[in-house]
Amino acid sequence: ERVKEFSNLIKPIKDKYDYVIIDTPPTISLITDSALYASDYCVIVMQTHEHSFEGAQAFIEYIQEQVINTYKAPRLEIVGILAVLLQAGAPVDEATIQNAINQFGTENIFKHKIHSMQRIKRYGITGITFNTQFDRRVFKVYRDVTDEMLKRMEAIENG
Repeated sequence: ERVKEFSNLIKPIKDKYDYVIIDTPPTISLITDSALYASDYCVIVMQTHEHSFEGAQAFIEYIQEQVINTYKAPRLEIVGILAVLLQAGAPVDEATIQNAINQFGTENIFKHKIHSMQRIKRYGITGITFNTQFDRRVFKVYRDVTDEMLKRMEAIENG
């Protein structure tokens, strides 16, 4: 019942917004279970190294076995796997993406990926700015990922 309580708490605000985004660490905990139970969709974020790939595999299995089968999450669907922090041309990153494609299928991997960008690190110091071409590049990457996520969610809704 503790896992279901968060879902009850956010019900009043769900009708006020088109989307409520819950960002949790990729750990197995009551907090994560509660967030997943309350969610309609989940995006699996995977850094492009072997441990994160293995973690994504284990997390997907956990979601199915624990959150869906045991807790009976009423709506939860995995939207896809989003690769993040890629280094351009890095063989390990490319191999990890290929392993993910082989394991989960091309259709389950986001086409858009988030490369490691120095500009994002700067935002912690300067705040988010909109002043330069570098900022516009960062926003375009995130806009593309968001657009793809919304299309994937719409495809799930439409069966």
